[in-house]
Amino acid sequence: MVREALQKALGESREFECTQIKLQNSDWVELYQTSITPLAIDKFYIHPTRHEENPDLINIAIDPALALGTGHHPTTASSLRAISKYVKGGDSLIDVGCGSGILGIAAIKLKAIVEACDTDPVSVENSIGNAKLNNIEFSKIWEGSCSLSSSKYDVVVANIVADVLTFIAKDLKSALKDDGILILSGIL
Repeated sequence: MVREALQKALGESREFECTQIKLQNSDWVELYQTSITPLAIDKFYIHPTRHEENPDLINIAIDPALALGTGHHPTTASSLRAISKYVKGGDSLIDVGCGSGILGIAAIKLKAIVEACDTDPVSVENSIGNAKLNNIEFSKIWEGSCSLSSSKYDVVVANIVADVLTFIAKDLKSALKDDGILILSGIL
């Protein structure tokens, strides 16, 4: 069967050896989810709900899903460190490209007023779900870009692909108060 399909695709007959092995079907999403372990980043302790909380740190429960953001990637970890250092109670913050909601949730746990947005509807759903796991809510959350908001924020955080950061740079700047803090991180 494979031999005939390859010969048809090549448009000619060739001699070759083909070995087929049937592998066990795996649920790759479940394997990924169970591989995520708790970690401490500055003031924060990020953990799946199947793990206990850390009584000495600010706990953030994140159940990994298809949206990115567990704290394990260096770009997320560096964003969490910046939030830990710069965000204060009462600050207004927007999490642009919220993914799992982890950055916005961290800011809410520091008593900031947080809005979030993502162009991916799955990310918006995951962020809302993770906020509920933490018994908190975003002030506002929407599907779309930060350009849909007319507000100015004390802190704008975006941990997304570097090309996208460059593309939306004007929108990020427009969302930031004159004396605000811009936290950017992303994969090159």
